[in-house]
Amino acid sequence: MSGRWIESFEGSRQRELYDLYSKEWWTKGREFEDVISMVEHSDLAIGLCSDDGRLVAFARVLTDYTFKAMIFDVIVHSEFRGQSLGRKIVNRIIDHEALRRVRSFELYCPDSLVPFYGKLGFVKGTANLLFRER
Repeated sequence: MSGRWIESFEGSRQRELYDLYSKEWWTKGREFEDVISMVEHSDLAIGLCSDDGRLVAFARVLTDYTFKAMIFDVIVHSEFRGQSLGRKIVNRIIDHEALRRVRSFELYCPDSLVPFYGKLGFVKGTANLLFRER
């Protein structure tokens, strides 16, 4: 699949994006308006559309454009997994012109995905990741 990259999610793309989010274990139950607001307030959001125009992969980034870029929500539509789209979208982020100066790309993922991200050059860090939920 060659596909087409997009960085804008308006109109019907918002519903497609929400549909991707609604099927993942860590994003189930999120409200449509919250997902759209989240994307609008991300520094970078990237989607990959299939040859027939469907949104089939997505990821977003929060960054200072210099020291750190945190990659969130790498999602590949279940029908398109196994085609290296996760690798393509992560590489698209790392090679993105707006992020050329960024020194450290970070993400967190379940243990089961550590080998996948390891193949892309990510390693487990030594720092503790702390959370505080509202």
